[in-house]
Amino acid sequence: MAKYAVYLECGKGGLCMAHVLDLPGCFVRAANRSQALQALPEAIGAVAAWLRQHDEPAPGEAEAVLLEVAEEINDIGPFDPGDAAALFQPERASTDPKEMENAFRLMGHSRHDLLELIDSLPEEALPWQPYEQAFSIQRTLRHIGNAEEWYVSRILPAERLPAEWEHDDEMPLMEFLHMQRATALDCLRRLSAEERSGVYYPTLWTKHPGEAWTARKVLRRFLEHEREHTAQIRELIQQWRTNTPS
Repeated sequence: MAKYAVYLECGKGGLCMAHVLDLPGCFVRAANRSQALQALPEAIGAVAAWLRQHDEPAPGEAEAVLLEVAEEINDIGPFDPGDAAALFQPERASTDPKEMENAFRLMGHSRHDLLELIDSLPEEALPWQPYEQAFSIQRTLRHIGNAEEWYVSRILPAERLPAEWEHDDEMPLMEFLHMQRATALDCLRRLSAEERSGVYYPTLWTKHPGEAWTARKVLRRFLEHEREHTAQIRELIQQWRTNTPS
């Protein structure tokens, strides 16, 4: 039986996210705490299958799961763009270059999945919206890139951010995505040992100046955020195909 420590962030009328920090990219979002915990074993299985797909070490397919809540943070949670996200106790620990490269490798798998998903889409699919005000595939991809820029800015001062980010909204979409990832990883690789162990409370570009950030939290949010939106893009593609005459 595999035992997993679960980290919860709950707020906004009961909405809850459950994370398994020992399985990077493993989380669920649910209407309440109980539903989040109920959904977690399936999510663990899905992440394990994803890791195996990319030849990464993973739990066995038939392995039973035992969950134990290790930490719960209330009245917080990234449920909408701009919301504060929890910093869990293990994420206050310093990280090192080897751990970071492991995280970058998983982020590479996630980006491969995203690009493979959209590779054969016709141009007209990108701006399609299922309803007015909904995120299109195009807008979601921009959001993924912009979020990565923002995550890095949580632990680096503005003067050390890449000059390429100043006018990136003018770049073609795919060029923008590739540039954002490459420059973000370069910034993270250049972090000093002191910066990799720091706890930061950024006041720029945030509605939550008291929100704490660390390098570990940045790495977690990179992977969780892209995997979540990749799933949303997959759903958008299905809806577009259903609503587009063949």
